[in-house]
Amino acid sequence: MGYFKNINLFNYRNFSKFNLEFGNNCNVLIGKNGSGKTNILESISLLEKGRGIRKDKINNLINFNNIDEGFKIFSIFQDSNINYDITICNSDNNKKKIFINDKNDSIAIKYYESLFAVIYFLPEMERMFVESPSFRRNFLDRLIFSSEKNYNSIINSYKKALTERQILLKKNNYDEKWLEEIEKNIVNFGSLIYKKRDSHIQTINTILKKINSVKHFSKDFYLKINDQFLEENPNIYNQNNIYLSKIKNNRKFDYMSGRCSVGPHRSDLIGLNIENKFNLNQLSTGQQKTIVLLIIISQCEYLIKNLNLNPIILLDEICSHLDDINRELLLYLVNQLNVQVFMTGTDRNYFSFLSTKANYYNIA
Repeated sequence: MGYFKNINLFNYRNFSKFNLEFGNNCNVLIGKNGSGKTNILESISLLEKGRGIRKDKINNLINFNNIDEGFKIFSIFQDSNINYDITICNSDNNKKKIFINDKNDSIAIKYYESLFAVIYFLPEMERMFVESPSFRRNFLDRLIFSSEKNYNSIINSYKKALTERQILLKKNNYDEKWLEEIEKNIVNFGSLIYKKRDSHIQTINTILKKINSVKHFSKDFYLKINDQFLEENPNIYNQNNIYLSKIKNNRKFDYMSGRCSVGPHRSDLIGLNIENKFNLNQLSTGQQKTIVLLIIISQCEYLIKNLNLNPIILLDEICSHLDDINRELLLYLVNQLNVQVFMTGTDRNYFSFLSTKANYYNIA
């Protein structure tokens, strides 16, 4: 099992200098609000490809007392008794830079990124099914990204093509052939996103059913994509001609509305109760939290058993709405899955249900 052995922060967020040694199982960060617990979780998330749990600009990570100096994050990742020295810092043009054993080449970085995945829970996820559709889309895309590290490039290419098309549509005289090429890119990337989302939801639903059949944590439910265009064309990722024709016919409407009217950027992820078919947005906050934790556990099961990939779990302010079922889910995550977990909270007493294996850190 791969895990992070430590973290060393220099000039990062509210920390001038800070370091912690971690255990390979459960690590609990205790401190008052504003002490920097979430900043530590964010620094761990930055050890993976991407912009971290907050998706913040790189220059905002620099300690405001030393804004001209830049920041650095150091860590050691151990996998199969091999240590990898990791360095994260900002470049001169405020881009994230990563070094593996002092190497910045793509081969070393790609291999390191293949060793683990980061999955996280943030407080706003407690109301997952009453948040915006984009919030839920991003949640699903994040799950796919944890198993397919090139997925973000597909999403970004799709968004770029949408923007380029909209810019062209605003021009009175645009190049028809160029517009057609952009629309082909939209269809190709959009079809791929539809396909990957559909496949991943089916995988998660299958694992959820197995988990709930063994130990009934919640009422039976399933996830699905809510998308009128997809419902009208359920095989759309194998019928690009229909997708392309729809986009071409909608040019005038899309010019007026300022956005592309069909595609995976318009989808929503919804959850439905199996028995009564009611939407999960009718559940209480605590019940929605149970659902999200079950989805996270299902994703962990998939990564471990199907991909032999070690997830690192970040759970920020996890103790609100923590009923017996949610405590049991956290214990399942820590004790059964044998993954490295980081939790934050304001009071150690909130974590009394954890085993004695947990490591506690007071963040001042």
